[in-house]
Amino acid sequence: MARYTRKPVDVTALLQQNTLLQGTQQTEIVRQLNTELIRILQLEKPYFCKVSRIQAGRVQILCGSAAWATRLKMQRAAILDNFRQKILPDLAGLDIDLTPNSDLSYQQAQNQTTVPVQRQMSEQAGAYLLAAAEGADPQLAASLKRLAASAGKKS
Repeated sequence: MARYTRKPVDVTALLQQNTLLQGTQQTEIVRQLNTELIRILQLEKPYFCKVSRIQAGRVQILCGSAAWATRLKMQRAAILDNFRQKILPDLAGLDIDLTPNSDLSYQQAQNQTTVPVQRQMSEQAGAYLLAAAEGADPQLAASLKRLAASAGKKS
């Protein structure tokens, strides 16, 4: 009677089955597909559509309006050919879905730089802080006075 009923499996085959590894690979492929979609449509920042996921060999593209969904459906063959040539040679097809209430603005975060907002305190607010510092304990009063000193300064 045999002690082991299963044959040994190659470690690389086991790693290929790891769902976490597949998820990171799929995320990278979706990012590449989004970049290629932007290039195909010849737009800088398409806020109207994005590649959502890859499932069963098909790429799902979400659109925010019916007009853009129609435009993508008319360019489906060109998009599919480009995706097959550059990223996924075994791609089966495209699904273009309309989702008008979804948030498709993730591309904004990639391309935009955030500028920190600098707020200015009025002189009246500084006077209120000084009045509050009079009745406070010494440590808090020192902090309030420092804050009040910055009132009215222009940056």
